[in-house]
Amino acid sequence: MWGLRKPFPELKTERFILRELENKDARDLFKILSDDEVMYYYGSDPLVTVYEAKNVISYFKEQFTQGKAIRWAIADQQTNQLIGTIGFHNWLTQYHRAEIGFEVSQDYWQQGVASEAARAVLTHGFEDFALHRISALVAPENIASNALVQKLGFQAEGLLEDYAYSHGRFMDLTIYRMLASEWKG
Repeated sequence: MWGLRKPFPELKTERFILRELENKDARDLFKILSDDEVMYYYGSDPLVTVYEAKNVISYFKEQFTQGKAIRWAIADQQTNQLIGTIGFHNWLTQYHRAEIGFEVSQDYWQQGVASEAARAVLTHGFEDFALHRISALVAPENIASNALVQKLGFQAEGLLEDYAYSHGRFMDLTIYRMLASEWKG
């Protein structure tokens, strides 16, 4: 279990710091995770209170400590303001695989935030976490996320019918994969 053995890794990109989520991020995280449009494909309903955002932060910390997941805050390098999160979940170290997930504040959509953060996280996953396979599950109608994972080099493997339930509906998800040998970070 990786999380128990090492401190939380901080990553830097040209514009962002990828760091551990802290309670001070709760209001910004609430703004993001309470937005209906951001949450439409997230897999859970929008948050209703800042207290729920604090619970999400605690959950991410616990998952990291247990070696099951890691979720970075995507923060602006100049202001340190939280503008999204990205990370690995369903992390199975014995199989050297994980799934990547991310969300970005609607204020920053179409600005390359997820792409820039994902490149750093994928490189770290393959090089430092010794992942062999990273998957992404994306709703077919989520045009922006499908375009992003394809641009990053993920390969579609198939459709998982009625795989997720969110916003009162079952959702199909396309499963994508990236193998370490395919990553051109």
